Amino acid sequence: MTIYVAAIKGRGIAAFEAKDDTAADIRVRDCIFRDDLMVLATEGVPLWDGVTNIDIRQAFPEEEAKWRASRARAIRRGNIEETDDAWISFLVALTDFDRDTR
Repeated sequence: MTIYVAAIKGRGIAAFEAKDDTAADIRVRDCIFRDDLMVLATEGVPLWDGVTNIDIRQAFPEEEAKWRASRARAIRRGNIEETDDAWISFLVALTDFDRDTR
């Protein structure tokens, strides 16, 4: 398995595991994944506007390390099982978009 990154405007947003480029593309095209990108925010701005292209690339070493560390924490805390292959690690600080718009 390879760690991939969904990037928007050249900025790595989310890292995830996929068996190949096709599987990574399917993940990024998933409606739930895209909905999350429109709801989650960084610095009060949604991660994705619903229009801008989302690029997929293999993770840089530091992004892969961040994904692995995040997944390991989730396993230790009991949030996911070790066999769970759907873990997504956001590479940007998330803020509560709804709170910022109230």
